[in-house]
Amino acid sequence: MVQHMFQGWILLLLSLPPRPSSLRVRAWRRLRVLGAVPLKNGAYLLPHSAEHYEQFQWLAQEIQRDGGDGTLLRVERVENMPEADVVRLFRDARNQDYAELADRYRKLLKGRRPRLTDDLARLTRDMDRIGDIDFFEASGRGEAERAREAVEQRVATGRARPAGAAPPLDLDALKARRWVTRPRPHVDRVASAWLIKRFVDPEAEFLFAAPDQVPGDAIPFDMAGVDLGHHGDDCTFETLLRRTGLRDRTLGVLAEIVHEADLKDQKFARDEARGIDLVLRGLLGAIKDDHEALAHGLILFDGLYSTIGDRA
Repeated sequence: MVQHMFQGWILLLLSLPPRPSSLRVRAWRRLRVLGAVPLKNGAYLLPHSAEHYEQFQWLAQEIQRDGGDGTLLRVERVENMPEADVVRLFRDARNQDYAELADRYRKLLKGRRPRLTDDLARLTRDMDRIGDIDFFEASGRGEAERAREAVEQRVATGRARPAGAAPPLDLDALKARRWVTRPRPHVDRVASAWLIKRFVDPEAEFLFAAPDQVPGDAIPFDMAGVDLGHHGDDCTFETLLRRTGLRDRTLGVLAEIVHEADLKDQKFARDEARGIDLVLRGLLGAIKDDHEALAHGLILFDGLYSTIGDRA
């Protein structure tokens, strides 16, 4: 059970007249903005707080003025439903919101949108709005954030340079180096670190830092605006594979899986992508230390590389 600041629940019982229909639409929109979830027909729930009580109170008064009826109750618990199930109602609702937002981010990646920066700003506002009503830290936020990061990298790097147009890397200059990427490594960052460790720099040391805290002697990867990041339609793993000049059929297959797991743009029909995404989400959920999570992720990609090689 996630510990939270709320003590009890606020229940709003609504009875809306059939006319005007606009009242029903306005009430539904307002409930959605507040983050309320339906408990049953005409009954809506919010975690108790002074702010939520006031917002429900205003909504009930507005509905009453327009000929409906609104009853506001403070309850300690829902008798026929464990609190975990009540919390799940809120998480499920926010997970749906985050999934829809992630799809909108991915649509930006598919097209050449002239107003990409404006669209990204609009989606960022929507992300903030959902976050404000995500009372119980729904797991779907991670997927939406990864989709947002992919678009932000697209904006930062631009699309003027075709994929693969940059010169090859000097592999000798990349030995025994420190490499830095963003915290909470997911599919593309873990796969890229694995590629670096396995094929480029066996002595690589990995760091995690915000973009404005990158050590001067470290090589950044999978960060917005860096050389070893997203370019064109390529994820960071694909960029590294092209720039290193590695020729390996198994790595090519792995690149398609990583691309689909990271960008979810349906460029490659790789069923394995969903499984890899879920496994790494589980790792991050269970392991809070980024270095430990990465270590487990490297083992996972060792196994995946071996399995793909056996099938190839």
